[in-house]
Amino acid sequence: MKHYQIGDSIIFKISECEMHIPVVDLYPDSTAVEAGEAHQPVSLSVHSWVVRTPDDIIVIDTGIGNGRDRGNNPLYHQLHTSYLENLRASGIEPEAVTLVLMTHLHTDHVGWNTFWQENRWVPLFPNARYICSEKELSRVKNSERYRNLWLDSLLPVIEAGLLETINVAEQPVFGGRIHYVPTPGHSPDHAALILSSGGKYAFFAGDIAHSPLQFSHPEWNSVFCSDHQQAEKSRRWAMAWCEEHHALWCSAHFPGESCGWLTVDRHGNYALTEAEDDNSDA
Repeated sequence: MKHYQIGDSIIFKISECEMHIPVVDLYPDSTAVEAGEAHQPVSLSVHSWVVRTPDDIIVIDTGIGNGRDRGNNPLYHQLHTSYLENLRASGIEPEAVTLVLMTHLHTDHVGWNTFWQENRWVPLFPNARYICSEKELSRVKNSERYRNLWLDSLLPVIEAGLLETINVAEQPVFGGRIHYVPTPGHSPDHAALILSSGGKYAFFAGDIAHSPLQFSHPEWNSVFCSDHQQAEKSRRWAMAWCEEHHALWCSAHFPGESCGWLTVDRHGNYALTEAEDDNSDA
């Protein structure tokens, strides 16, 4: 497991699973793709990021979860992954987590909010404050499409008194160093998270981009994005901000190390260089 240091904070990834989707299926508007490449698979990782600070253990997004009824969608339905084992193998017990920060409330970002115990769904992180957008929560609560997600991944946390909602536009700060920033488009109130520590930055991008392909083609939007124009605007802003601030881009779905540094050439073309392990003993 690789660790990355931002000031006095250590970042590492907890993997859940990988999936593969053809380019043309993931990016329906990717007209620039040559015909021979349209059905090449794009590898997507599903994972959480953990930020360990001197005061907190913070989990950012919680993946899909095991044993979920997701309408027979094979990407999410009735999975059995080793996420919880991977979390513990990293040295983190669920009871030690103090904050769970959600970028948005899609199925593959909230599942391990809970787990199945004694014939019911209960919070996986019983001592944590769970944080999400008030607008996102209202959208999911009132949508029949997300009925099962509401029942198995959100309502148990609410009933336990652990969920707090926020106004993303106010850019609230958690753990004294991570603040929300609005990046709508993928979902109506999607947010990124910026970690600031010791004059250094990490940018937790959520679903601003699903693949590094979008750094070369920021005009491409995934099939999962609700507002394409707004999603592209958020993506271009995030890319420019990260390059300017030399922020570590921590993706929600890139394969491999899933994070890296953005550079831009004189033509305005961005590229991602994977980050190297900081060899932390954390």
